[in-house]
Amino acid sequence: MTPLSRDSEAMRVLATDTRERGVQLAAAVGTTWVSSAAAKYSQSLVDRSHDFSAAAQALDEAADALDAHVRSVEELKRAILAAEAFVSDRWHDATRLVGNVVESVESGVATVFHFFGAAVPDYLVHQAHDIVHTLPALPTPGSKDWLDALDTFHRRGW
Repeated sequence: MTPLSRDSEAMRVLATDTRERGVQLAAAVGTTWVSSAAAKYSQSLVDRSHDFSAAAQALDEAADALDAHVRSVEELKRAILAAEAFVSDRWHDATRLVGNVVESVESGVATVFHFFGAAVPDYLVHQAHDIVHTLPALPTPGSKDWLDALDTFHRRGW
């Protein structure tokens, strides 16, 4: 995004220069000539001055559009990083749980899950299985797929 920011700044500098040239042209209109040629010349200077002003305005608008694009891309990058952190933490927890849970029957009645010797509620084990089944692998770092994964986590209440 740095090159686009530099381009935006260059457009703003060019817009300022273009605007100043238009002002210089407008200032040249005050000639002391009195003739139809002088009137046509003065009018052409005024017209060119307006053209310069319009061009400067278009450059400013293009720079604004580039700046808005840079901001939106930076916001998207931040959202992807946040989604990546949220999803990967929960996914890693789920894969550790799924990979290390031990099912045993206690008191001959209930199935109890143990994770490194500690009892784990069965809903957490089932949720971990759902997470790993739904998202068998993590997206590549920085990918927009993290946003889809985050949406899945929110929709499923994980």
